[in-house]
Amino acid sequence: MKNLMVLLGLILVFTSCEKSSPLDDYEEVYGNTLDSLNITSTIPNIDYEFKMNGRCIQDNNGYYRLSLIEGENQTLHKFGAYITNTDIYGLPSQVIWSCESYWVYEGNTVPIVNGTSFADPGVDSVFCMMAPIFTMLGDTVTIYGQAWFEEGDVILTDSINIVFE
Repeated sequence: MKNLMVLLGLILVFTSCEKSSPLDDYEEVYGNTLDSLNITSTIPNIDYEFKMNGRCIQDNNGYYRLSLIEGENQTLHKFGAYITNTDIYGLPSQVIWSCESYWVYEGNTVPIVNGTSFADPGVDSVFCMMAPIFTMLGDTVTIYGQAWFEEGDVILTDSINIVFE
């Protein structure tokens, strides 16, 4: 009997974890009224966009060129992307940034880009800070971006290449 109760509990938990449309509750309450008025509710079809921009000079090959500051350990630079700022749920878009380049400070590994940014709901842009060090002069890095919409149901990716001069 105890095993049957556990099994029923598990079935209840796993069958009730379904993501629903943002209009499902609205349709439950007002469905008959909508039907009688011949009104159909629709979820907007959003054409999501995500296009990264290095925010510095770009050469003919598409590589961005960032001048490192001589005599300074780090060069701070803000790059970003044009992005659809909110999704159908009204949530701000999230971008996960990554780069294989890093440096070491007092035994700690320091990535050159921040890990996550959220879009400003008022502007179709998202930004991230990077901090390469002067010893990376002459290096070329690739920065990857992964934009999440609709709680991760829609994911767009892009990347940029930056040469440190």
